Amino acid sequence: MLFAAVTLGFFAENYREHKIIDHRMEENYQALLQDLRQDSARIKELQTDNILERKGMMILLEAIYQYQDNLVNWEQVKNSIASIEKLPSYQTFFMNNTTFKNMQSSGMLSYVSNKDLRKELSFYYEVLFKKLLDNNALYDDDGRKFYNDQFPITQPTNNRKIDSLIAGPDQLTARYRTSEANRNFILNLPVAKAIVQDPLTLFKVESFYLRFQVYRRLLWTLEEQNKKLINIVREQQ
Repeated sequence: MLFAAVTLGFFAENYREHKIIDHRMEENYQALLQDLRQDSARIKELQTDNILERKGMMILLEAIYQYQDNLVNWEQVKNSIASIEKLPSYQTFFMNNTTFKNMQSSGMLSYVSNKDLRKELSFYYEVLFKKLLDNNALYDDDGRKFYNDQFPITQPTNNRKIDSLIAGPDQLTARYRTSEANRNFILNLPVAKAIVQDPLTLFKVESFYLRFQVYRRLLWTLEEQNKKLINIVREQQ
């Protein structure tokens, strides 16, 4: 009788622990889905911006190529640059890995019975996460170099756009304050023409365009892995 009571007590305790773990895993799966959906929404925002940014890069590259090929004059180049709505702003994506790190530190990852899920979680939150950090740093660095040093023509106009959003009591006079007025003033400076005339400018723009495209490709990879994980986690619930 005593042996039977101890045995039943052991099974009852084991069952209770099992139910607690199941409940915690369900909470973790819910939290993972929330993290992944937040990632998905942010990736889509960046990809939407990327469409307009790539269009801007194509206009800029075409203008520089044609100008250095003596197919258009400076006035036509200025009009092309002025028509650009948006260039890559080197905004980067930051993955939300909060739940994964919590599961990792608490040992709950060991309770993920689905081998495919464990593999895909590891690929997304460890392999792609590290790749993302590296590319974020490279994209930030190349973006700063491009707009501050290599092709600073558009930077003053971008500053005026920021001024229009974060207005203060002190502003430039109307001749330089609006985006359009500022862009016209900058493009009529001799230094702007000299930058576009410089043969190295073409290679600098192409180099930044490559960095931009590499980052876009990484976002596509992240999006595909994100979708795959969302489907697998849903199946676990």
